[in-house]
Amino acid sequence: MFSSTSLLVMAVLVVTVSAIVAVMASRQTETLVFAMMAAAGPCLAVGSAKPRAVAAVCAYTLVLAVWISMVTGGLPTFGETRLLVLITCVFVLCVVLARGRQIGEQQLAEGRARLAEIVRSSGDAIITGSLDGTITGWNPAAERVYGYTAKEAIGNSVAIVGGPVDEQVPLVQLVRNGWAGDFEAERKRKDGSPVPVSVSVAGLRDRDGGLFEVCATHRDLTGQRAVEARERLLSDRSAQAERLESLGKLAGGVAHDFNNLLSIILNYTDFAIEQGAGEGTAQDDLARVRGAADRARMLCRQLLIFARSEPANAEAIDLNLILADSRDLLAPMLGEHIELSVNRAQQPLLVHADRTQLDQVLLNLIINARDAMPQGGAILVEVGDTEIDEDQAGAQPAIRPGHYAELLVRDTGTGMPPEVAAHIFEPFFTTKSNDRGTGLGLATVYGIVTKAGGAINVESEPGAGTTFRLLLPIAAEPAGRDHGAPPARPPVAHGQHVLVVEDEDGVRDLVVRILREHGYTVSAARDAPAALEQVEHKRFDLLLTDVIMPNMPGPTLAELIRQSQPGLPVLYISGYTEDLLEAQHGFGHGIELIEKPFTADELLDRIHRLLRPTARPVADSLPNLEGLAIRRG
Repeated sequence: MFSSTSLLVMAVLVVTVSAIVAVMASRQTETLVFAMMAAAGPCLAVGSAKPRAVAAVCAYTLVLAVWISMVTGGLPTFGETRLLVLITCVFVLCVVLARGRQIGEQQLAEGRARLAEIVRSSGDAIITGSLDGTITGWNPAAERVYGYTAKEAIGNSVAIVGGPVDEQVPLVQLVRNGWAGDFEAERKRKDGSPVPVSVSVAGLRDRDGGLFEVCATHRDLTGQRAVEARERLLSDRSAQAERLESLGKLAGGVAHDFNNLLSIILNYTDFAIEQGAGEGTAQDDLARVRGAADRARMLCRQLLIFARSEPANAEAIDLNLILADSRDLLAPMLGEHIELSVNRAQQPLLVHADRTQLDQVLLNLIINARDAMPQGGAILVEVGDTEIDEDQAGAQPAIRPGHYAELLVRDTGTGMPPEVAAHIFEPFFTTKSNDRGTGLGLATVYGIVTKAGGAINVESEPGAGTTFRLLLPIAAEPAGRDHGAPPARPPVAHGQHVLVVEDEDGVRDLVVRILREHGYTVSAARDAPAALEQVEHKRFDLLLTDVIMPNMPGPTLAELIRQSQPGLPVLYISGYTEDLLEAQHGFGHGIELIEKPFTADELLDRIHRLLRPTARPVADSLPNLEGLAIRRG
């Protein structure tokens, strides 16, 4: 292929030589020779795709034609004139052809420029290589993906990105046979780090269909893999949350039924202890039953801690009492191979928090310590007070300097490396197997402690055990608090009439006995329809009803009764907590609720406080309940 300049030079030479030959030839042949040779010059110049240059060659040819005519004997004859006109037409055609070729080449150049810009601006790495595996093309995206500049890559083997030459040979054979497709592979960057890519391969062929290069487009899948990993993590977490929600509902249901049984066990044991006034083996046995029932009550509370949504009953609580109550409950869970030591403070150490949440904190920390000592060890739980100054660091989150209550849980377990300890408070982060850990325990501890205005710190080394240090603001002691005086028993009633509605026969009989033995008049019903029948004939001073019952829930029953007896006090009883009733059954906060299992004194105290404005019972009378039976259906 000749360049445009070479073609123009050759065209001028052809015209000039043809003129010289025409001058030297005879008169009969000079015009024909010049015409034939001169026409070849502009035709040759057409290949330059430069219309102006072609026109110049044509003009030069015409000038020489006139010159030849003058040298050889004057003006051309009539025949020669027609020949010159024909040549001139050929020249005009050559200029038009050159212009068309120029437009075609401009369009081709623009297309190539667009293609080059597309390759340059592509977000995918576009790499071309010869059939022997040598890189011939390397766009900017390839520089970003692999770290090599175009200067470093071009001329090197494709092996620099992790594709050995021997892997390219069968690939070239496939492309040569017409194969073009996609596949995923792992390549390596300049720094040696792996990069997952999706590779699309195609062959580059010449005009004759021969394969001369292979073009591969590499798409970096790092971001896509990260998104897929996050989606899998979210899916796993969602599945875990659903399982935990189901487990929470199951725990709440089990605790509800268990609380009914505990209410009966606790109170009838108290009845037996009170009636057995003397000393003896039976009294000791009953005391042991009472103690076991109390421990079962605490265990049931732990189930409800897991099942409830977010208890919020903050009060001033002595950390010493938390430790004392938790020791007997937690020790059997640890096994004989783990020793549990508890050191309480010499003075009451009050913090403002929710009792059940603090129980949950201690439970999670001790269970976490137990799991870190599969071969056995020791756990130390200790409370005290400490001063935090501005220079003391490490607590999460940061807290103000001051006087704090401190709860330490130290174990002699396997410990943790710093990179693990940095993430232990993150939700769903766990080092345990899927069947043993959910990653929620320490995240829950962190949330409870920070919600109470405190902070938490962890110190751990592999093989040296772990220490959790909880800091909680010290609460002011409530006015008039007397740690030594036993709680006063509720006063005996004066015949106030209480309607008890409870579908569990054992619990209903128990409540009726407690109230009657303490001066109340009691009517009992096992469900809402039976209660409404009694309301048609009597008036009551208080409604004591279970929340969840067949046929009609307690709040609906209370609403119907209050239509005829406005302002009637209502005390609800339930084996569920108030938060679970809100979350699972839609009953709002603020209701007067006593949770099962309750003691006789707890029940009597709540009723006494609700009836305090009423000194004497209301006389029995027949209320006007027109339409109530219709609503009852």
